[in-house]
Amino acid sequence: QSGTYLGQDHINKRGNPIARKLLYFTVGNMIRQQHANSNHIVDYYYRLKEKRPHPKLNKVAMVACMNKTLKCLLSMIKHHEKYHYRYTDSMVPVK
Repeated sequence: QSGTYLGQDHINKRGNPIARKLLYFTVGNMIRQQHANSNHIVDYYYRLKEKRPHPKLNKVAMVACMNKTLKCLLSMIKHHEKYHYRYTDSMVPVK
Protein backbone atom coordinates (compact mmCIF):
# COMPACT_ATOMS: atom_id res chain seq x y z
CA GLN A 1 0.00 0.00 0.00
CA SER A 2 1.19 3.48 -0.80
CA GLY A 3 -0.78 6.54 0.19
CA THR A 4 -4.41 5.87 -0.68
CA TYR A 5 -3.59 2.98 -3.06
CA LEU A 6 -4.34 -0.49 -1.74
CA GLY A 7 -2.70 -3.19 -3.85
CA GLN A 8 -4.16 -6.67 -4.08
CA ASP A 9 -1.99 -9.73 -3.60
CA HIS A 10 -2.75 -12.52 -6.05
CA ILE A 11 -1.83 -16.18 -6.20
CA ASN A 12 0.45 -16.68 -9.19
CA LYS A 13 2.19 -19.58 -10.90
CA ARG A 14 5.77 -18.37 -10.59
CA GLY A 15 8.57 -20.61 -9.44
CA ASN A 16 9.21 -24.30 -9.75
CA PRO A 17 5.93 -26.15 -10.53
CA ILE A 18 7.18 -29.41 -8.99
CA ALA A 19 8.12 -27.67 -5.73
CA ARG A 20 4.73 -25.89 -5.68
CA LYS A 21 2.90 -29.18 -6.18
CA LEU A 22 5.00 -30.89 -3.49
CA LEU A 23 4.31 -28.08 -0.99
CA TYR A 24 0.59 -28.12 -1.81
CA PHE A 25 0.34 -31.87 -1.16
CA THR A 26 2.48 -31.53 1.99
CA VAL A 27 0.22 -28.86 3.49
CA GLY A 28 -2.87 -30.84 2.45
CA ASN A 29 -1.52 -33.91 4.22
CA MET A 30 -0.74 -31.85 7.34
CA ILE A 31 -4.35 -30.68 7.43
CA ARG A 32 -5.76 -34.17 6.83
CA GLN A 33 -3.47 -35.79 9.43
CA GLN A 34 -3.88 -33.09 12.09
CA HIS A 35 -5.15 -35.61 14.64
CA ALA A 36 -1.80 -37.45 14.53
CA ASN A 37 0.54 -34.53 15.28
CA SER A 38 -0.01 -30.99 16.53
CA ASN A 39 1.29 -28.45 14.08
CA HIS A 40 1.27 -24.63 13.96
CA ILE A 41 0.74 -24.64 10.16
CA VAL A 42 -2.64 -26.35 10.64
CA ASP A 43 -3.53 -23.89 13.41
CA TYR A 44 -2.68 -21.04 11.04
CA TYR A 45 -4.84 -22.61 8.28
CA TYR A 46 -7.90 -22.74 10.52
CA ARG A 47 -7.28 -19.21 11.80
CA LEU A 48 -7.31 -17.97 8.19
CA LYS A 49 -10.45 -19.97 7.38
CA GLU A 50 -12.30 -18.54 10.41
CA LYS A 51 -11.00 -14.97 10.01
CA ARG A 52 -13.74 -12.39 10.44
CA PRO A 53 -15.30 -10.58 8.62
CA HIS A 54 -13.75 -12.11 5.46
CA PRO A 55 -12.71 -15.75 5.86
CA LYS A 56 -10.14 -16.95 3.34
CA LEU A 57 -11.01 -19.45 0.63
CA ASN A 58 -9.47 -22.91 0.80
CA LYS A 59 -6.78 -22.40 -1.86
CA VAL A 60 -5.84 -18.94 -0.55
CA ALA A 61 -5.39 -20.38 2.95
CA MET A 62 -3.43 -23.34 1.51
CA VAL A 63 -1.03 -21.03 -0.37
CA ALA A 64 -0.54 -18.92 2.77
CA CYS A 65 0.29 -22.12 4.67
CA MET A 66 2.69 -23.17 1.91
CA ASN A 67 4.51 -19.86 2.36
CA LYS A 68 4.60 -20.27 6.15
CA THR A 69 5.89 -23.85 5.75
CA LEU A 70 8.71 -22.69 3.49
CA LYS A 71 9.72 -19.96 5.92
CA CYS A 72 9.62 -22.40 8.85
CA LEU A 73 11.72 -25.00 6.98
CA LEU A 74 14.25 -22.38 5.89
CA SER A 75 14.62 -21.13 9.46
CA MET A 76 15.03 -24.67 10.83
CA ILE A 77 17.72 -25.45 8.25
CA LYS A 78 19.50 -22.14 8.81
CA HIS A 79 19.64 -22.54 12.60
CA HIS A 80 20.10 -26.36 12.64
CA GLU A 81 16.98 -26.90 14.77
CA LYS A 82 14.30 -29.57 14.99
CA TYR A 83 10.61 -28.69 14.93
CA HIS A 84 9.04 -28.12 18.36
CA TYR A 85 5.34 -27.30 18.44
CA ARG A 86 5.45 -25.77 21.92
CA TYR A 87 8.12 -23.22 20.87
CA THR A 88 6.20 -21.77 17.92
CA ASP A 89 5.01 -18.21 18.37
CA SER A 90 1.70 -18.82 16.57
CA MET A 91 0.58 -21.67 18.82
CA VAL A 92 -3.06 -21.40 19.83
CA PRO A 93 -3.45 -21.90 23.60
CA VAL A 94 -5.38 -25.01 24.63
CA LYS A 95 -8.43 -24.36 26.83
